[in-house]
Formats: sequence, C-alpha cells, structure tokens
Amino acid sequence: MSAKQLREQHLLLGKSFSAKYWLKILFVTILLIGIFFRVVNLDKKPVWIDETHTFSVISGYADSEVVEKFLGQTPVDVKTFLKYQYPNPDKSLSDSFRKLYTDVHPPLYFLIARTFVEWFGSSVKVLRSASAFLSILTLPALYWLCLELFQSSLVAQVATVLFCISPFQVLYAQEARPYSLFTLVILLSSASLLWAMRTKRTLPWFIYSLSVPLGLYSQFFFLFVLFGYFSYIFAVESFQFTKRLQSFLLATLAGFTAFLPWLITVLIHLSDFKEKSSWIVNHTLSILGALRLWSENISLSFVDPRASEYFGFGRFGFYFLIPFIIILFGYSLYFLCIKTSKPVYLFVLTLIASTALPLIAADLILGGNRQIWPRYLIPCFLGSQISVSYLLATRAFSLSPSYTNQKSRFWLLITATLVTAGIFFSSVIAQADTWWNKYSGGVTIQIAKLVNQAEDPLVIVNPSPFSTVFYYAFEPDVRLLFASDQKLVIDPSYMNGSIFLLNPTDALKADLNRLLDIKLLAQSPDPGPVPGKPIELWKAEKRIRK
Repeated sequence: MSAKQLREQHLLLGKSFSAKYWLKILFVTILLIGIFFRVVNLDKKPVWIDETHTFSVISGYADSEVVEKFLGQTPVDVKTFLKYQYPNPDKSLSDSFRKLYTDVHPPLYFLIARTFVEWFGSSVKVLRSASAFLSILTLPALYWLCLELFQSSLVAQVATVLFCISPFQVLYAQEARPYSLFTLVILLSSASLLWAMRTKRTLPWFIYSLSVPLGLYSQFFFLFVLFGYFSYIFAVESFQFTKRLQSFLLATLAGFTAFLPWLITVLIHLSDFKEKSSWIVNHTLSILGALRLWSENISLSFVDPRASEYFGFGRFGFYFLIPFIIILFGYSLYFLCIKTSKPVYLFVLTLIASTALPLIAADLILGGNRQIWPRYLIPCFLGSQISVSYLLATRAFSLSPSYTNQKSRFWLLITATLVTAGIFFSSVIAQADTWWNKYSGGVTIQIAKLVNQAEDPLVIVNPSPFSTVFYYAFEPDVRLLFASDQKLVIDPSYMNGSIFLLNPTDALKADLNRLLDIKLLAQSPDPGPVPGKPIELWKAEKRIRK
C-alpha cells in the first residue's frame, strides 16, 4: 500500500471516529432534552377527569364520599377540600385497595403514585412526577429491547432518540395515569423474552416470568400483549411444541398465577367493571372516521398534527404532515420484512397488532370506539417507532461510513427532520397551558380564571365527576358550597363576595333566580369522552331594586 493510500485511509478513519464522537454527543444531548420535556411544567396543565380518579384512589375516598361530608353544610375552602384527595390519617392503604376493587385499572400504578405522594408531598406536580419518572425509565428499557431485537447499538440509539422526543410519549409522561408504567412493562417484558429466547438460560426466563404479573398488575390490556407473545413464539417455532415454547408457556403460566388473586377480585366485581367501562360504546365510528383517526394516531409518535389548534391554524392546519408519516411507516414495515429475519420482523408486527386487532374486532362486533383512543394503542406505537428507527438507522448511517453517499444523505435529512419535528412539537406540548388529552382543559382554565380573579369568591357546586376537575385549578382560598336540588338557604354573609354557580341543575338555577340575578359566563359543549350536560359557570348577583 502506497503512502498516499495510507494517508487517505487514516484520514477516513479519523473522519469516522470524529463522526461517531459527535453522534454520541448529539445522542446524549437529545436524551437530556427528552428528559427535560418530561419533567418541566408538570403542574401547568389542568387536571382532567381521569386524573381526579387517580387522586380518589390514592386517598382511599370514593368519588362522592368527600362531597357528602360537606353537602348542604357551610362553605369549605378549596385547600381544606383537597386534603381529602391525598393520603391522610382517616384512610389507610386498605381503603385504597377497596376503592380499586371496583375499578377498571389494576393497582400497581396507584401504589407507586401513592408512595410518591407520601414521600415527596401532596401536590399535582408530585403525583405527575411518578409518571414522568416511569417514562424516563422507558428510555434504557427501549434501548435494551432494540439491542436484543437487532443486535445493533446504532438501531438502539436511533430508536431511543426518536422515542425520547416523541410527542405522544412526552404528553403521557405528564399524565397521572398508568400509561407510562404500561409502556415500561411492555418494553421490559419484550426485552427479557427475547433475551430468554436467545440464551435459553434459566435466569432470563425467570426475569420474563416476573415481568408478566408486573404487566398484568399495571394494565389489563397487557393480556393482549401476552397473546401477541404467544402468537409470535408459535410462529417462530413453526407451530411445533419445542423446548423453547415449553419454557415460554411455563414462565407465562407462573407469572399469570401471581395475578390470579386480583383476577378473582375483578370477576367478583365484574358488574362494577362493566359499568365503569360502559362509556366506550357511547360513540359510533364510521370506516372513514376510523381511517382518519388511525392515520392521526400513528403520526403521534413523530408529530402532533393537533398542535395546529394551539397556533390558531384550525384543527387541520398540520394535517399535511400525516401522509408523509404514513408513507414512512408503511415503507419501514416493508423494509423491515425484506431486510430482517423472520424472528425480528414477526416480533415487531405482533407488537403492533397485539392491541390494535382486538380493539378493532371488539368495535366491529360489540360496537363502540375503543380503537381510536391513543392511550390504548401504546404497543402499536412502540412497534411503529421501532420499525421506523430500524429503517433510518440502516439507511442513514450504514450505507456509507463517511456519510458521503447520496442516498445516505437523503435518509440523514429525513432523520434530522423527524428529530427536529419531535423536539418542536414536544417543546410546544411541554409549555402549553392545556392539550387535546385534557378534555375541556380550555374551559377549565377559563372558569378558574374567572373565579380566581373575583373578590372573595364563593362557588355553589352541583356535585358531579366533571365538577371535581375545577377544584385543582381554583386558588386555595376559594370557598365551595355543595348543593344539589334541595332548597338552598343563602346566608347573608355569603353575599359580601362574588357568587358563582358551577354546573347547576335547572331546579337549583330556578331556586336561586328567585333571589338573585344569574347570568351564564362560560360553557363547554363537550365535558369529555363521556356524553353529558355542558360544563357551565354562572354568576349570581344581588337583584337591583327599582
């Protein structure tokens, strides 16, 4: 080899080393940005109705039990009322379990959330920090899964980068609900399963077995993930009863046995479970509507088209991005299937289908709209992100080590565009006052502002689940007076300040209208995913005598 060739080879190696060094710096930087998005402004967005249920569970009080303590009595300030929404001496851990017996979610997340509140203090920020912490743990878990699946640290790095700035992941990392935990246990169970299948050792199968009850105690939809694992291994083993299949069945059965106590509890309270989840059949879904929402949901892993409303562009302002994401996703699946082995592409496909197919089938057979809620499609989102990550890592970084190949540059541009879009949308989500997943969050902020700015406000409340969301947005000294349809006696001392009516019944409005002039200040036609009466705020003022 000539001296010139040696110099060119050393130069090429130097450039390659420099590129890898800067890629590592970029990788760590984006990870830190993603972690920052998960923990910043945790208490900025309003609490919505599902999160109020989390507060109810960790406190041990039933949804209406706190209201009944004060119903028809003298006003109570918000600070006093909210003491009953957190763990307190009046209720023990067993009360939280009794509250969970009739719930539609298993207990693991609520135990973690209760622990966070007991250790770090009673606040919305602390409660949501439990989800943020679990979401941060998903980053190394995804990295491990991609290492097991592709045996490539490059694919693992690209997947982790895209995942950490995914608008959907950032959004639900700040939700006081079990979805971050559900994501974490899916990743851990998937990685441990692939590890066990690869090594055929006892320890990996034992760890996978432990992940099974963790998943089931986190989210009932984990059953669908287990069915996906079952289908995957049967297909990989060519539908033969091999030793590896036996190990999987024994490990899964052992893990499932640990879930039996809670399963028995659910069966005993099955009627309550059906009642709590009956809202899902209240909406019908056309085929075109399903296609539009599926396209929108798949894009959430990389962009959030609904952000256009935040910028005043209307709901469909950013929808031009969706076709590009769908094409990229579809091509990534094709590329995955032709470039990887059967065990690799089958795992991703079954992960995508594990919840998608059962929810679609349930909607077709039973009616309803289970398939359109993004929080139910977490395994599908994980599979789509892994598929796209493999495509980008292979095309952008593997075609040419020196990054001079024209095709490689094209895919590098796509990768950089997705990363930039993820950071952009995630930053908007992190600093926004509310978002689309906080149903009626805008009217919550509007009503809270009207009440908080008033002089010595008193809010007469018609107790309902949708009323509870406002207590977390009111200032601590705002007074609450709970009333339903019974005659309400207004003490003259209440008239010194501002009087509001929150979600009053028609009878209550008629009763108060005899004494006071009332006018509508704010209204939301859609209280959330469950159809019901509009959320309303009325103001009552002394009638001026002529």
